[in-house]
Amino acid sequence: MAAAGGRTMGAWHGVLDTLVRERRSRLVGYAYLLSGDRPTAEDLVHDAIIRAFTRARRLDHVNEAEAYVRRAILTQFLNGRSRQAVARAKQHLLIERDVAPADEHAGEHDAVVLALRELPARQRACVVLRHVEDLSTSETAERMGVSEGAVKRYLHDALERLRQTLGDLGGEQAHESVAVEARRGGAR
Repeated sequence: MAAAGGRTMGAWHGVLDTLVRERRSRLVGYAYLLSGDRPTAEDLVHDAIIRAFTRARRLDHVNEAEAYVRRAILTQFLNGRSRQAVARAKQHLLIERDVAPADEHAGEHDAVVLALRELPARQRACVVLRHVEDLSTSETAERMGVSEGAVKRYLHDALERLRQTLGDLGGEQAHESVAVEARRGGAR
């Protein structure tokens, strides 16, 4: 059965299924680091996936789909599209898990999340893109639609503020804690 643009329904459906099944938790972790809030992160991922698969575009490979969804998450976060109102409206639908993190960074979890939440949105996005996504300065600038100089300034200011807030965790340990948090999907 053919769909718009000559794609078969099964091709995009398989990509969507794989994306949700295998990569959703990483996407939620990414969104959580940006938003600092699990319900908002879930909403960002949900909205980005819907946006990716409801428009006539070719997403025939899961890597392409994941890259598109990550860009959509970042755009939605930076644009601030009433995500807090959406999260509050859906809050009653979510179940908070009361499970402690099960890794050696468990004590650092709350400190890192709180420190990230205190950063302005663009600084937080730069930290996540550079230190979690491992993008170069130029790739980060391109993804955010700003100059490389702006990225460097955002990173400098963000890392200085994280060092002040986190103390001993402000260096490499904070970077590792942010990465661990992203891999865990922001779940608690």
